[in-house]
Amino acid sequence: MDSASLREFLENTHLNNAEAKRRRLTLYFISYIGGFIMAALAVQNLARGDHYLAFWLGFFSFSVFVNAALSHIFKNSNIFYYIAGFVVAVMVAVLTITGGYNNTGLHFVYPIILIQIIIVRFRAAIFYVTGTVVVLAFIVYNQESIPANYRGEDVSRFLIALGCFIVVAFISEYFWHKSRKEMMTDNLEKLRQANSDPLTKVPNRRFLESVYFERAIKNPADYFPLSVVVVDIDYFKKINDNYGHDVGDRVLIKLATLMKKAIRSTDVVSRTGGEEFLILYPKTSLSVAVKLAEKIRVEIEKSPFIEGNIHHPITASFGVATALTDININAAIKLADEHLYEAKGAGRNRVM
Repeated sequence: MDSASLREFLENTHLNNAEAKRRRLTLYFISYIGGFIMAALAVQNLARGDHYLAFWLGFFSFSVFVNAALSHIFKNSNIFYYIAGFVVAVMVAVLTITGGYNNTGLHFVYPIILIQIIIVRFRAAIFYVTGTVVVLAFIVYNQESIPANYRGEDVSRFLIALGCFIVVAFISEYFWHKSRKEMMTDNLEKLRQANSDPLTKVPNRRFLESVYFERAIKNPADYFPLSVVVVDIDYFKKINDNYGHDVGDRVLIKLATLMKKAIRSTDVVSRTGGEEFLILYPKTSLSVAVKLAEKIRVEIEKSPFIEGNIHHPITASFGVATALTDININAAIKLADEHLYEAKGAGRNRVM
């Protein structure tokens, strides 16, 4: 996992989740408050004797409640936002046709059409709102076959005011999204820096504990069996003692780069401290993980550190274990660490 992959992983884990939660809560709030208001108006019109308008208000109230309830069940689906936007379009058309109470239905168009802008994503909202306004304009300019009766001067002023309202709403929404995107970018970069090793640029222990393992626990089908490989550079202290810590740092960078190239796109190489690394192989059995670790061991052995007059052979020892479920993660890492010490005790430069 390189810096770009780490950034994308963090974005999907933290920021997209936050945006999804914001949109979902907005949908719930608007649906339940709006649903209760329409239900109350339906009862009021029913008592007044306007059964036609009462029916439609009751229907819309029922529709938004059902849509919100289904979104509780299917939380990962975005279709309910677009259904809500479609229901709003139909509501505007019906209110315009019936005229509401004493032809006051147009007054409700402003807050209702704002719902489309808020709930539906910005680009999709442009098409939703445009389509809704086109239908509305067609209705008010063809009043011969509808119950409502609007004066010509009222219609023209209403459409002008509605147009200004929509433009201001979209401008506000655009700059809100733009400023939010800039803040998200800044936060994402801070998250990336906090979750990566400054020297090798690979993920660090904090990333594993606070991000990766949490996501694995929430989505076990995508990660388990999760094989872990503890890697430790053999005789690394001698490199620092003989050539200095600057050379030692470059050796660490070289090995991190080599391991990143050797793993699959779904795997993760992280630095957990000093000369020790941890490789994670999601959806990988123990036998496959051992083969993958052996492949990396061979690559390291074949790649000595060469710089100026320095030609130093590099080897590493590996400990492998597999977590079958989320409750076994810490136990698997501990077991892999024990296997690493067995590899060192058996002569180093081997996979155990």
